[in-house]
Amino acid sequence: MSGTLPGGRSALGLVIAGFVISFVVVGGGIETVGVFINGISAATHWSRTSLSLGVGVGAVMAALSILPAGMLVDRFGVRVPMLAGVASLAVGFVILMLMQQPSHFLFANFFLGPGFAACALLPITIAVTICIPERTTLALGIVAAGSSVGTLVLAPALQALIEATGWRHTYMVMGAAVVLTPLPFIAFTLPRGQLRKGGGHALELPASSSLLGELLQPGAGALAGVMVLPGLAAFSISVHLVPYLTGLGHSGAAAATALGATVGISAIGKVGGGFAGERVGALTTLRLALALDAIAVALLRYAETPMALGAFVVLHGLAIGTQVAVVPAIAAAVLGTKRFGTLFGLLQLATMLASAIGPVASGLIFDRTGQYGGAILMWLGAFATATVLGFWIPGARAEASVPPRAAGA
Repeated sequence: MSGTLPGGRSALGLVIAGFVISFVVVGGGIETVGVFINGISAATHWSRTSLSLGVGVGAVMAALSILPAGMLVDRFGVRVPMLAGVASLAVGFVILMLMQQPSHFLFANFFLGPGFAACALLPITIAVTICIPERTTLALGIVAAGSSVGTLVLAPALQALIEATGWRHTYMVMGAAVVLTPLPFIAFTLPRGQLRKGGGHALELPASSSLLGELLQPGAGALAGVMVLPGLAAFSISVHLVPYLTGLGHSGAAAATALGATVGISAIGKVGGGFAGERVGALTTLRLALALDAIAVALLRYAETPMALGAFVVLHGLAIGTQVAVVPAIAAAVLGTKRFGTLFGLLQLATMLASAIGPVASGLIFDRTGQYGGAILMWLGAFATATVLGFWIPGARAEASVPPRAAGA
């Protein structure tokens, strides 16, 4: 990951910037929302439903902002959309610190959703994918691991701060960290102007002159499937895992520990998956990860036993982390980099919408049947179908980003 990006920026500096921003903005600003909901509800007695509605609004606004953010990255590079995201986050956190009723929480999320999308969820991934053509999957894995490590470190720290000083003061501290952390990297580390492939070479031209044509090129449909289907299943699992396990007889503490362990292990999967992508190819690594996730979900049927539950936690954590590390590199090889931000943004939008639908569908299945058996079959079918679709992605194109040294190792 050595080398210089256009404008004299360091490739290693880009990876460090991505890790730190992911650690604070995603791991602290996004993944700890449940900690704040508990603290606000306990202090104000506002209903969980009203607060959850605000979170849902934020998720929808983030999803709707993904495509515009990608288009801005294509046109201006990462600095313009990230600065806009920082400004939107600042407005959202000010509203959170001053809010007096649940509707204010909902209103804040109108700004927080787009802010997170434009500041962290897309631009850094696109920048690393395009600007670091060698060891891409490893770089992506390190960046993505920042959010997992951030959640593990910041969630308990923020909980302790809420208990000690209250949720308003904690929002002030967290908001300042989220808003200020990206600024020095935007000013001094991230590449300026339109993104170019590492070494400053011009970006490749798209295979088709139309956006629709690019989305219909060979492998693009299968790529959409391996992004959308795991997204639907993975978020459903994260939402329903604790109630499912407690229904099997596990204690609430044990169920929460299992969920938290998947977060920690996913960090290992992100970095380890990045290494694997460099050694055996990103597409081969993705196919293996999807198959392992299908096996992990199948083990959920037997999760009343500690061995089966432990195997699920390990396999699911490693597989999910690996997918995060290798999918963007595969997407760049399949879609090309000329309008990668726009195209990848479209697929991310579809993935986020599926992630919003999945938990609802799983809840409806449980309400209708009184058990999670049908939901598990849905999750298993999603990962199994994605595994099959992984073999429909053209291997020669999808492995194009693997350096010759790694490909021949």
